[in-house]
Amino acid sequence: MPIFKVNTFTNVWLNGYEILVEVDSSRALPSIEIVWLPYASIKESKERLRSVFRNVWIDLPPRRIILNLSPSDIRKVWTRFDLPMAVAIFVMISDWVLKNNSFIEDSLFFWELWLDGSIRRVTWILPSVIASLKHGYKNFFVPYENIDELKYIKWINIIWLNHFSQIVNFLSKGFGIDIIEGGQSLSTLDTNFDVDFQDIKWHLIAKRALTIAAAWFHNLLMIWTPWTWKTMLAKALQSILPPMGFNEILEVSQIYSILWMLDKYNPLMINRPFRHVHHTASKISIVGWWQNLVPWEISMSHKWILFFDELPEFPSQVLEVLRQPLEDKSIVISRVNWSVEYPANFMFVAAMNPCKCWYYKDIEKQCICWVNDVKRYQSRISWPLLDRFDIILDIPREKTDVILDKFQTDSSEVLRNKVLVALEIQNERFKNMSISSNSNITSKDIHKFIVMDNEAESLLKNAIKSLTLSPRVIHRIMKLSRTIADLEKSEKVMTNHIAEAIQYRSKNMFIEN
Repeated sequence: MPIFKVNTFTNVWLNGYEILVEVDSSRALPSIEIVWLPYASIKESKERLRSVFRNVWIDLPPRRIILNLSPSDIRKVWTRFDLPMAVAIFVMISDWVLKNNSFIEDSLFFWELWLDGSIRRVTWILPSVIASLKHGYKNFFVPYENIDELKYIKWINIIWLNHFSQIVNFLSKGFGIDIIEGGQSLSTLDTNFDVDFQDIKWHLIAKRALTIAAAWFHNLLMIWTPWTWKTMLAKALQSILPPMGFNEILEVSQIYSILWMLDKYNPLMINRPFRHVHHTASKISIVGWWQNLVPWEISMSHKWILFFDELPEFPSQVLEVLRQPLEDKSIVISRVNWSVEYPANFMFVAAMNPCKCWYYKDIEKQCICWVNDVKRYQSRISWPLLDRFDIILDIPREKTDVILDKFQTDSSEVLRNKVLVALEIQNERFKNMSISSNSNITSKDIHKFIVMDNEAESLLKNAIKSLTLSPRVIHRIMKLSRTIADLEKSEKVMTNHIAEAIQYRSKNMFIEN
């Protein structure tokens, strides 16, 4: 018998690889052998394959069947190779099929089979399908439960099935399948949030700062005394973020797909992620699992908010490991035999108290800490990490009776509309470029996109001298001032924009060492 081939796709985390399933047979004791780096669960597939063929009333030939999964240097894991192996065997024992069904050569197969031939949902299918599009594949045989995460992708044909008998009928008789064309519309705006800005009384300066931060990826640190609604403000920040575009949804959903966090009820990540991390988290849980190259919090918060409450309570190793991803917008996890790069373009939002007793520089309650105790507590946050915040807020708390005040402030919808205006301006500015927001402007392009008038430039120069600002902080002030100007629909960065950006670099609550 000739060698028959069937195509499928796999991915090592976010990297996709084409897998060719080859089948051959020889005159020997009847058996099924699977070769070239199959995972233990794949080796067990031979027993499932026997049972599946038996339950669809197909007799396997009394020969030794060899299934080869190439290339050899890619580790094949999980049980999603059940279908391509079953199809390869069926094609081999019905060698006339390929002559009548060239459709199979341009198709990819993703299934996991039950013993009776029923089909199970496949995990990790989204990154595999997206990667395979670059190889020209358009037809995808998938389980019915995987339809919802693929039907929005353009230029693909989804052939869904519930049972192996359907593919048998299609390959042998030309019927028994249903085809769905991709590219269906997707609603991306969800206005159902737990906290609305109009529920937070006063704090107008804070709301202004959070609106600026939301107008694209500006890192934010709130350093206030307790009961100043720091956590509530951070949660309300979700409600004014612009909705994700379709490409962003796919980008984020691929990360959650490889973490097994998508299911038939939540097939895609439509809302922007908000990851609220507890201070007991370890370095590995923040960056990724080193042994198996699994991404965690900084990649799960890709495309917006990673929130650290009680920032000084985090171990210093955890905080310092954030410095490189905050600059590079990605994280590389390396092992001896493999290296994987994950996106980590997140907005870092943090909150902290100014000292151990919480009341340093409070206007209502006296701090009981020694100066050295305050220094020791604040020194847990290194100055290089502080330099990576665009906005540092230190605003005194409001009086407690303000909670009962009926004073009305702007709702999240009003603030979100302002953010959307700035978003449109930035989208036009960075059209056809790899840059997506003001905070991502590189040092090479900073003077191209940030044009200041003479007075604004003079003010910035004076601030650099008087405040001894580092080059990183100078660039962050310029980027922040560009966003403030966008919110006011100003083409140039003016003096008031620079002044406000400098104001947000205040470190009054910190004691200089």
